[in-house]
Amino acid sequence: MGITKNKGISRIDSEACRTYGWYVRARFNGKVISKLFSDVKYGGKAKALMKARRFYKKSMHKLVRQNSDFKTDKIPVKTIISRNNRNNTGIVGVQKIVRHNPGGTVYQAYRANWTERNGKPHTKFFSVEKLGERQAFKMACEVRNNKLLEHYYDD
Repeated sequence: MGITKNKGISRIDSEACRTYGWYVRARFNGKVISKLFSDVKYGGKAKALMKARRFYKKSMHKLVRQNSDFKTDKIPVKTIISRNNRNNTGIVGVQKIVRHNPGGTVYQAYRANWTERNGKPHTKFFSVEKLGERQAFKMACEVRNNKLLEHYYDD
């Protein structure tokens, strides 16, 4: 079994089980949707992968809709942001940065981290001094959430 660069999609080539295809697993808030896209059934490796990608995208959208409190067509911030007690904000991908500079000044900011589809990591800082504590935190969460939505739902 090999792993592709496609999120949630793995390649299965098993002679013992006579299984050849792409296995998709979409997971959100503890719910999972999975399906195998057989090369034979879908007309070859490339076509099966194309179907698997579409299925993953639709499945994630379905899982988010089913497991979120939707009030509008837009996905609210809280549906993508998940809690994490292992960092200093409790929000995955958002950290509070406190740096003590050599001159004695202290720099405080919230940092949003995300990874583009091509695997390139990105970081954006929001200064507590310029924006205030609450606004800097809120903006970091919003940027992270929007970048994740782009990753999962934009073509």
